[in-house]
Order: sequence, then structure tokens, then C-alpha cells
Amino acid sequence: MKKTFLFLFLFLAASCAFCQSTTIDLQGVFTGKYRYDRVRSLSWRPQTLQYTYYDSENSAIKVVDLKNGKESVLLTYDQICEFAMDKKGATKADFSSAGGRISTAWQWKDKDHLAIYAILPNEKEGYINCDVAAKKFSFLPDPTSGIEVVDQDANNALYIYTREKANGFYVNDMRNPSSAQIILCPDTAKDVVFGEPVHRSEWGIEEGWYFSPNSNYIAFYRMDQSMVEDYPLLQTSEGEGASHIAYFKNIKYPMAGRTSHQVKVGIFDARKSFQQKKCDYHYIQTDPADGEFLTNVTFSPDEKYLYITHLNREQNHSKLIRYDVATGKKLAVLIEEQDARYVEPLHRILFLKNGNFIYQSDRDGWNHFYLYTFDGKLVKQITKGNWPVISDFGLDASEQNILFMTNKDCPVDQYLYSVNIASGKLTNLTPKSGTHTIMMSDDKSCFFDYFSNLHTPMEIYAGSTDGKYQRLIQTVKNPYGDVELGRDTIFSLKNSHGDDLYCEMIFPPHFNKNEQYPCLVYVYGGPHSQLVTNTFMTAGVFLNYMAQKGYVIFVLDNRGTSNRGAEFEKCIHRQLGVLESEDQMVGINYLHSLPFIDKKRMGIDGWSFGGFMTLTMVTEHPDIFASATCGGPVVNWEWYEIMYGERYMDTPQENPDGYEHANIINKIYKLKCPLLIMHGQQDNTVVQQHSLELLHQSVLDDVQINYFPYTTHEHNVMGSNRVQMWHKIEQFHGQYLLK
Repeated sequence: MKKTFLFLFLFLAASCAFCQSTTIDLQGVFTGKYRYDRVRSLSWRPQTLQYTYYDSENSAIKVVDLKNGKESVLLTYDQICEFAMDKKGATKADFSSAGGRISTAWQWKDKDHLAIYAILPNEKEGYINCDVAAKKFSFLPDPTSGIEVVDQDANNALYIYTREKANGFYVNDMRNPSSAQIILCPDTAKDVVFGEPVHRSEWGIEEGWYFSPNSNYIAFYRMDQSMVEDYPLLQTSEGEGASHIAYFKNIKYPMAGRTSHQVKVGIFDARKSFQQKKCDYHYIQTDPADGEFLTNVTFSPDEKYLYITHLNREQNHSKLIRYDVATGKKLAVLIEEQDARYVEPLHRILFLKNGNFIYQSDRDGWNHFYLYTFDGKLVKQITKGNWPVISDFGLDASEQNILFMTNKDCPVDQYLYSVNIASGKLTNLTPKSGTHTIMMSDDKSCFFDYFSNLHTPMEIYAGSTDGKYQRLIQTVKNPYGDVELGRDTIFSLKNSHGDDLYCEMIFPPHFNKNEQYPCLVYVYGGPHSQLVTNTFMTAGVFLNYMAQKGYVIFVLDNRGTSNRGAEFEKCIHRQLGVLESEDQMVGINYLHSLPFIDKKRMGIDGWSFGGFMTLTMVTEHPDIFASATCGGPVVNWEWYEIMYGERYMDTPQENPDGYEHANIINKIYKLKCPLLIMHGQQDNTVVQQHSLELLHQSVLDDVQINYFPYTTHEHNVMGSNRVQMWHKIEQFHGQYLLK
């Protein structure tokens, strides 16, 4: 009996030890296994130095005073459910048992009122309005119940929504819930797009419409694509068990050097529309001669003017133009900028109450703030130095300071700074070295700081923008604490131009400098990217997983990537792939100098622009790599979109040599290493023609390429299907790099 018990104990102990895997579970990434256990529903209470959060243990909304840390219960969900069920003593559990559902997030209306979305047991939907001071409640029926709300303004006055079996977007006025629901704009036709970002979402365009400050107008984009050529996407699968004949779905894809779409900006007059019970709109009278790309649409605070930055097709000349909202007429060109390479307006202007405004430009080589008068006269440059303003949060309530993100103190960090407009004095509000992700309060008096660095998973702070108060809310437990990660390090190398190129290297667990390891180089290398940042697991889950499998992982940010100044970014103009691969070779040569890197077992992987870079590297330096994988690669820039492609390459007619040199089809005959290409069959960013034409050329050149199409995916493989892609990359490199 004792022997049996001892055997059972040893068996169970061994089984438990075996179950405690030290390798990342890739499937677990998508099932929530590595989710950060963060404070839920953090939000700032308006006009106060207090923040609130959801206490799941007690089903309550807690409030914390930033000054002294004092914490108290603001409201319990049982109190809300008593009202919702009209039953004294009812609890949240009772509410759920009866079929009701209530959100654990909320929207503050003012400092004493918040709204919580709920579905009552009778399936009635709406918002429970909570007076947190008086502990009184009322039910606000959702007038858009049964339809899809797609947007609402900051004042909670206007909703934009769609409804089933009806075309277009509709507007509802919450100031008068019984008012008619008005179509945003009836001026539609085949191949006309409303309510979506235009110009392929370039130049910071993320919305299809913009609410005016007082919710009296909505500016909207209207994009006519009828003149753009159709591009077919083959549809072969519509889900499990589908049985049908394949067909083509046409999209509009404006390729470099070809005809582009035409865009207008319209004004929906909310006041007149609801008074007249029909849509009242007109168009801003823009002139294509001022620039056909319309970006950074911004209302003035008094709603009298609309500001639009125009950019010409060549993307080397921008104009900030003021228009009259009421008539749509052009009033003045305020600022013009030109650049021999390209101008890239990404930021809307910020207004001061005195009529002056703040404009961002990289005219001195780095993106900075400039102060202008109402009439467009330059007053002063506000920030200066060899560092960029990366993004801004606007002005504080006093309008004396601008709050913004920058990497001023270290190129791989990001900090929250403030700058005094009058004096130019800079203050670092988050000085701890690492990456600070900021969530600002509406009045800009406070912020949440989600902090991370290479060796810190996450710390959450609350702070005030005057610098007086800061409080640690939570040190978040490392969700990867039970797995064994390799050592991660960041360093820099110099290229022949004297630039610092920042690199990341991840070593396998139990790394032994006296052994030799295979190396996997991951590359992106394109504009608007920065892979090497002082962030926990900055290289991502999969590359850390590959390090666990025995690879040394190497990543380098070459010239052309972001946050290093205009020259560092723009020097790639008209010659994509040239300087980028030159810098990547600086990293390769460094790797070759390391005794623990096996030069015969080097692989490379990349997607999109990284796919282009992967193919460039293995064809221009064919003797270096033993294996290569890439996905959604740009193969010929002539087949890429106008807005992005022509910015960096001009048109094929203007720059034939640049296009010819960058064309992978011309080089694929040089390929020596095993290559796997993956491509989404529904890719509407880098269309599948790129890889298919490369396959055709490989046949002509008698070059072997492994190919895998993802039939239902677009530009990348998203969701849990990504695990299959990761394993495919792992298995492919494993054949050639692992002993």
C-alpha cells in the first residue's frame, strides 16, 4: 500500500512538473491566457482630481482622490439593480438571473451624473442615468434601439447610425429624442462612399465625419470612386460547409500613376435638418488646383469656419485653407509648405480662445509646434531641438501649455511632456525611462499612465498635468511569469552615414556564449514604424516564442522608420529598399562578428513592407540566409496605391529607374535559399497580384518558391488563425536552421 501511494505521488508530481510548460502557449494568446489583469473601467470624474474604477469583488464603482489616495464606494451595482428591477433588496445576481445585463463600464456626463448601458429583463435596451450624489436613477431609452450606432459626438447630443434594409447613415438628435431621424446625406450613387475614411486612410484620416464643437454641424467626406479601375478579389470560401462556385468581388484600388478618386467635404446642418425634418447640407467649395487630397478637417471653436489641409498629387505642396461653414466658400490660404521630397500633414491644428492656432511641421528637420495668428502670420516656433513631437493631447484648461508625446530623452522611449507656449519651457511629466501610454482626462488636468519597459510588464499610474500629484494605482502581474523568456536587450549600431540604428536582440533561455545558435532576423523597415522600443516584450509574442525554441532573435530599425527626424525618414524617397537594406546589412555584419551566431544558420522573416524587405535582402544578398519567410509582400511598387506609393516613389512615369530597381521580379532569379511566401487572398492593401506575378517569374527562372494563400484573410492573418501561420513559419525555418 505504501509503495502504491509513493508511486502515485511520484507519478502525479512528475505529471504536474510536465504540465508546467516553460514555453509560450501560442493558442493561449487568443484564449485570454496571457491577458493583463488590469484595473477595470478606469475613468476620470469630470472637473475633479478623482478617478473611478470597477471593483469586481464588491460589484461597485469606487472613487479615489488623487491628492490623498482616499478611496470610497461611489455606487454599488445592487443599488442600480434595485431601480432596474423596481424591487427593494434586488442584487446584481438577481438582475442577471432574470435575464438582465448591465455593463461594467460607464460614461460620465458631468461630475455628478454617469450613464451605464443595460438590457432589462424585458429586453428593453437603454442607459441607466445615475445621479451619484443623490443616489437617484432614471432610465433613458435608447432611441436607436435595434439599429447599429456607429458614432456619437463628445456632447452626447448627436448619434450617427445605420439601420437594417436602409442605405446610408442617419443622424439622431439626443437633445430632442422624439425628433425625426435624418439621413446624413442623400447625395449617393454607385461607387460613392460615405462615412468611411478616404484617401486610403493616409495623412491621419481615421474618420468619415467630424462633429463640430457644439454639435450643430457634421462635416463629412464624400468619395466618388467611379473613375477608379475595378480590381478583382477572388472569393472561394464563405465559411464552413459553404458550397458554391467561386466568383470575383471588385474593389476600387487606385494604383500608382493611374486615375485617383475624387473627394468632397460636405456640411450637414443639424439644427436646420431637425427643424425642417429633412437633410440640409451643402459642400465646401474646394478646388482641386489647391490640392486634391483633403486632410486634417477641423472646425473652429465657434463653428464659423472649417479648416482643411490640401495636398497635391505630387505630395510636395500643402495648403492650410480656411472655409466659411455657412456658405462653403474659400476664405483664405493660411499656410503653404513645400518640400523637395514630400510633405506629410498628419495633425489637425489646435485653437486658442484668442483666435490664434498651433500648427505642426517638420520644416526644421523635426516635427515641432508653431504658433500662428488667426490670419496665418507666424508668431513663433514653440518647441525646438533634434527630437520630434510624436503626438499631442491638446491644450490644458489654461491654454498656457500643450501636452504631447515625445522621445526627447531617448529615441526608444516615449514620454508625456508639456510645453509652455509663452516661455517654451519643457516639463517631462513621466520621467521614468520606458514607454508611457497615456489616457488623458477631458479637461487635460489628469492622466492615466500605463507604463512599461523592457523588463517591466506594466505599472499603472495616475497623475496631474501640473506635476503636483502622482500615484501608483497598480503593478500589473506579469502574465508570462510562468514561462521562461530569454534575455532581451536593446543597443545601437552606427551606419556609414553616422546614424545610430537601434537594435533588439533576444537570447534563448539558458543562453551559453560558448555555443553557436541559429539567428532569425525580423524586418519591417518601412515608414511609420518603430519596432525597437523600450517596452515589455517589444518584439511581440511570436519572436519571444522563437527565442524559446533556440533562436537568437535580431531586429533593427533602419533609415526610413519613424521618430528619428525628417532626414532619417525621407532619405529613402524615390529609392525604396536601397538605404533600408544597406542599414540592415550593418546589423547582419554585426551578427557575423559574434562568435555565438552560426553564420550558416541565419533566417529572415517580414510582412508587408517587411515582406518587400525580406525579398530585397534574399535577392540582393543571396548567400547570407539559409531560409526566408514573408507575407503580403510588395513586389512591384507600380501595383501599390497612389497615396502611399507615390509619396515615397513618385509615379512610375516620373521615376522609372527607382521602380525598376525596387522590382523584386527583376531579381528573383538570384534567390538561393528556401523561401516561403504567404498572402491573404482578400488582401486589399497589397493585392495578391504581387506574389502571383512573382510566382510566375519564378517558373520562368526555374526558381523554387513555397507558397501559401490564406483564402479568407485580408492583409494579415488575424485572430486565432494566426497560430497556424506562426507554426507554419516556425516549421519552415526549423527545417533549415535547427540541427
